[in-house]
Amino acid sequence: MKVSQILQKKGSFCHSIESGKSLAEAVKTMMDNRIGSLLVIDQGKLEGIITERDVMWSVNEFGHKVPEAKVRDVMSKKLVSCHGQCTVADAMDLMTKNETGKRIRHLPVIDQGELMGVISIGDIMNTLLQETVFENKLLKNYIKHWPEEGS
Repeated sequence: MKVSQILQKKGSFCHSIESGKSLAEAVKTMMDNRIGSLLVIDQGKLEGIITERDVMWSVNEFGHKVPEAKVRDVMSKKLVSCHGQCTVADAMDLMTKNETGKRIRHLPVIDQGELMGVISIGDIMNTLLQETVFENKLLKNYIKHWPEEGS
């Protein structure tokens, strides 16, 4: 299955924030929308991503100055992304092995310079589960209708 097929099912809408906004505003947006990341977009250009993990690191780094922190101070600027024709297996590989050296849980999908959406590790897990359930049904049906010897 291709990443574009996941986006067709879930939609392409992406929550975003500007880099100059406060970290508190980013956290509120993530909490209000029950999401784990925001794309950082300035003047229509994708600049990075801020995730729950980035927020946790910022608490450790900034301590009591967290209320003064801006999104630009904590966002991930090295953006790992994939394209729509990327397979689910390749997307999983990117999430675990990439140029940042870190495991990631949110992967922007970019085709020909245009943002198509974001997939998460949860989206990939749901896709793999659906494929497994479907294959299981096919196999059970095949075994159930197995021709007996001598027929």
